[in-house]
Amino acid sequence: MKASFKLFSSHLDLAKVWWEKVVTPESTVVDLTAGNGHDTAFLAGLGSKRLIAVDIQEAAIHSAKERVKGKVEWVLADHKEFPLSLDNESVNLAVYNLGWLPGSDKSVTTLTNSTLKSLENLLPKIAPGGLISLTCYPGHLEGEKEEGALLVRLQTLDPKLFSISYHTWQNRQKAPSLILIQKA
Repeated sequence: MKASFKLFSSHLDLAKVWWEKVVTPESTVVDLTAGNGHDTAFLAGLGSKRLIAVDIQEAAIHSAKERVKGKVEWVLADHKEFPLSLDNESVNLAVYNLGWLPGSDKSVTTLTNSTLKSLENLLPKIAPGGLISLTCYPGHLEGEKEEGALLVRLQTLDPKLFSISYHTWQNRQKAPSLILIQKA
């Protein structure tokens, strides 16, 4: 029998608490790894002014569109190409759920270099008080490499400009982790 925990049982339970705190009706939100649309659907329900969902796989965008109700701008692209069409607009919340598309080819996964490039492009676009949420999957080789590289890079960010939190499950080996980056 699987254990039931009232407060949280996954990284996404924790992430969603923070997503809800950041998003307002005036927010711009970007889901940089839309996948099957589960996170995008949750984000659409938060009532932001603008929601952009990005994925590199056409099958993911198609699947997500079937799941998500509401106004979403769909972008078929690699997240490293972000900020796409934002011009001078700031981002209040950016979400990454790294790894592979559930139910698909596990050899097609987010890659360390493209995720780091995406993050570099994104950091200057985050609004004051804005949040970047990264879910990492260290249970596979590329995911472990990606998480490690992100943690090394994030240690170099100015603590006067960014507050960074790293959540792991101490009693779950190789479980997903959550990195939260808040801009001052």
